[in-house]
Amino acid sequence: MTSLKPLLKQFPGHSRLHHLLGLAYEQCDDFTNAIHHVSRAIALQPDQVEAYKSLALLLKKTGKTQVALARILDALRLEPERPDLHFVLGDICMDQGMMKPAMDGFAQAINLQPEFLAAWINLGLCHKAMGQLHQARLCFEHAVTMDGQAPHAHVNLALTLLLLGEYGKGFDAFEWRFQLPEGHGLAVPPPVDIPRWNGEPVSGKKILVIAEQGYGDTIQFVRFLPLMQSLGAETFTVVASPLEPLLKGQPGMGRVQSSMAWEVKMDYHVPMMSLGKVFARSLEQIPTHHPYLFADPEKSRHWHQCLPRDCFKIGLVWEGKPLHKNDPLRRRSASLAALAPLAQGNENILFVSLQRDAPREQLGLPPNTMKLWDAGPQIHNFADAAAIMDNLDLIITIDTATAHMAGALNKPVWVLLPMAPDWRWGIDRNVSPWYPSSRLYRQTRPNHWQEPVEQMLADLKNWP
Repeated sequence: MTSLKPLLKQFPGHSRLHHLLGLAYEQCDDFTNAIHHVSRAIALQPDQVEAYKSLALLLKKTGKTQVALARILDALRLEPERPDLHFVLGDICMDQGMMKPAMDGFAQAINLQPEFLAAWINLGLCHKAMGQLHQARLCFEHAVTMDGQAPHAHVNLALTLLLLGEYGKGFDAFEWRFQLPEGHGLAVPPPVDIPRWNGEPVSGKKILVIAEQGYGDTIQFVRFLPLMQSLGAETFTVVASPLEPLLKGQPGMGRVQSSMAWEVKMDYHVPMMSLGKVFARSLEQIPTHHPYLFADPEKSRHWHQCLPRDCFKIGLVWEGKPLHKNDPLRRRSASLAALAPLAQGNENILFVSLQRDAPREQLGLPPNTMKLWDAGPQIHNFADAAAIMDNLDLIITIDTATAHMAGALNKPVWVLLPMAPDWRWGIDRNVSPWYPSSRLYRQTRPNHWQEPVEQMLADLKNWP
């Protein structure tokens, strides 16, 4: 950048210099100046395809997807036979949830460049988002055939196999997650001086279990710790700090904490989700003992006193984390307004918001028919949430850690699922095999919650 600025001062009308300076600003995360200089490059020389492509990608990064779409179409009008431009077009449409044009873009990129690996993967993601799992699987399998060392291809194939219920193949392929460029996703780095456990006999062995991925993944997979204990292992489990108060001291789970501060020599270590590879190679092998987590009795008694007793109490979670970066079409979150019909026709329902980071404007102006109690400010960790949930009649949630915790507590939980759900919910079930107390409500159209909420309302009127 330091060498470009003097040159640009000397040649202020040099389009290529503006483009290069814009890319330099992008490397410094200065997107305002990056967009300014790339736009200036186009103004000076309107037939620059690379500048249009750069501007489209910059606008996409800053969330200006509609303008980004217009700029990549400008580039395609100049050079319609470039596969990379069709890929960017598909990628921008994918970000907006426009699946048909996204698929067309990726398909055209593949038509022009048959071995375009990223296009095959993204086309598979689009098929998956549309519920077309057979086609998604074929795309990911082809990507793996093209490049057997491409971790994103293997991981997306693994998640599709898991969604299809092919747990043996799915968990085997899911081991590729540790090769992803974004890192291992473990709560602590895997120890280099302790051997990895791959299913060897564990009787008398000390096993370090390391939680990974999200909170819900940990809650789902701690069910395997009592099984390891029953086989004679002594387990030492590291989890994220918000989960420690919930999981510490739970029966059959050994020692749990949020740090590696154990003065014990371990025999093996294992990433927590790799326990599925050993213990759940089919749906029939999933441990069915529920509940396997329990609320703290003292905290539960406190909430028993705080919550009213003369009404039907429903815990509510409508918003989760932002989109998963490996699957941008998986829209999990709803809005409080989308769930407003659930309050119709029953004044005896109290909705208890379990959102810790709920949008304050939604809580400040709840739908007129909805009586809402905001418990979020009093939830400091998962043990607090479990104690509240222990005193509720029903939990209604989108796919977030709340769904897993309610299922682990064996509380009635109704889960709103996007059209392309996470693998653990399956594709054609009304109840998750992982959580017998669950009831699943699925979108029939991408990003539309009307139909599942209407079905939920009908079931609510007939409760229990």
